Amino acid sequence: MVLQFLKKHYSKIILLVIIIALIIIKFPHLSLPYYGDEGFAFGPAVHLMYKTGPSLLPSGLDPEYSYGHPLLLHFLVSSWMKIFGPTIFVTKTFALFISILLLISLYLIGKSFFNPETGLLAAILMFFQPVFLAQSSFVLLEIFLSLLALLTIWAFFKKRWNWYLIFSSMLVMTKESGLFLIFTLCIWQLIDIFLEKEAEYSGRKLFYQYLVILFPAFVFGGFLIIQKMTWGWFFFPLRIQEIRLTPEKLSHMLWHIRNIIFFLDARSWLTIGLLISLLGYYFLARKSFSLAQWKILWFSTLFIGVFWMLSSLNAVSNRYFLVVNTIFILMTAAIIVQAFMHKKWLFYPAILLLIFSQAFFAFSHERTGDDSLGFEDPIIVQRDAIRFLEDMDAYNTHILTHFLINFNMQYPVAGYLSGDKIFDNTTGRFTEFVELAVISNVELSQELDSLRINPQLELLKRFERGNAWTEIYQRKKN
Repeated sequence: MVLQFLKKHYSKIILLVIIIALIIIKFPHLSLPYYGDEGFAFGPAVHLMYKTGPSLLPSGLDPEYSYGHPLLLHFLVSSWMKIFGPTIFVTKTFALFISILLLISLYLIGKSFFNPETGLLAAILMFFQPVFLAQSSFVLLEIFLSLLALLTIWAFFKKRWNWYLIFSSMLVMTKESGLFLIFTLCIWQLIDIFLEKEAEYSGRKLFYQYLVILFPAFVFGGFLIIQKMTWGWFFFPLRIQEIRLTPEKLSHMLWHIRNIIFFLDARSWLTIGLLISLLGYYFLARKSFSLAQWKILWFSTLFIGVFWMLSSLNAVSNRYFLVVNTIFILMTAAIIVQAFMHKKWLFYPAILLLIFSQAFFAFSHERTGDDSLGFEDPIIVQRDAIRFLEDMDAYNTHILTHFLINFNMQYPVAGYLSGDKIFDNTTGRFTEFVELAVISNVELSQELDSLRINPQLELLKRFERGNAWTEIYQRKKN
């Protein structure tokens, strides 16, 4: 009886183990201060909305905090805080909850489109992505965006139009790049007409289909109109200024994004595994994909390409491509399973090799950004450095430091200060008035790096953990 139960439900049991492992790994991170974009933008923003009241309107947040983004995530997190309390632990618990939903959705949608093995493999591979492990406790947009993109694709291909309207609208009200998926669906709808090869395809039918597909674009357009009426602009001006449409920049960005999607963090093994599995599918697979399944794979390829191209127009961060990683992983899992599932002597070694290749790099702390577990190190050393300054009672001392540390020293909501008392005499430039300098390798610039050998300064204290360090210098006494 037990063996039969395990055999019947093994995929769900393994998924449950993965979720429990994620909770165990991430629980210590739930009490850490905010970091990076989360620290000076999204974290403080949800706390501010908690105080003023959850809102989806552009007026719900000052642009200094919203950066012109749609406010669905802010609305949901601040509402969560109304229920459970306005603490960092609570906001990060929401992020972890969304991450668990993403793993479950990957499994269920992989199972729905293909088979349980595909869903399970996709969930396992996602679990071992460093960017996922890091972002699963961050109050940022990417995990939520990936979840909604996955659900929107499911609803579209399953023709669950009510759900499509809901999920796609939530998608574009989370982040502007959600429109990339809607644009891809518009292209796909034309391609699908030729795939179906219908003898008669009326213009009226096509019009109504596009009316449904473009519904979220109308929702987003409404948001932009209200934003224009509220703040006087459609898109945050500083974001517009970042767009540089030069051939040199586009070429560089396309190359950089290619590396992020297909090669960073051992995803080169996924890419190689995908290519080998395509050969295996054509020479070894006993069962072919159905037309409906091929459509999912072709669409996934199209979406990755569209997101790749359009993202090159603006500044990028590794975490921005988590939504693409999600679709790429699902597509890779489907082809690998279909190619080798009936060749057990190849299937299990291939799966284990692929999982091991991802797991080997999953817990690396080499980087200190928000796309790997190395983010924990700079948070701790910067927090310790600020607490050291608090013990010195240096609140009124003229201190030079980086942008992020400066923010963390002035805003208790970021979680680095022990209380509400702030450092109100900080600067970003070295002047004759500077008494202390706080320098970290996370934001190290040439100007600040040169201060480390400035004869007017001497090292007072160094905090180091992993690849992150923060040093405190004091001006030498004459």
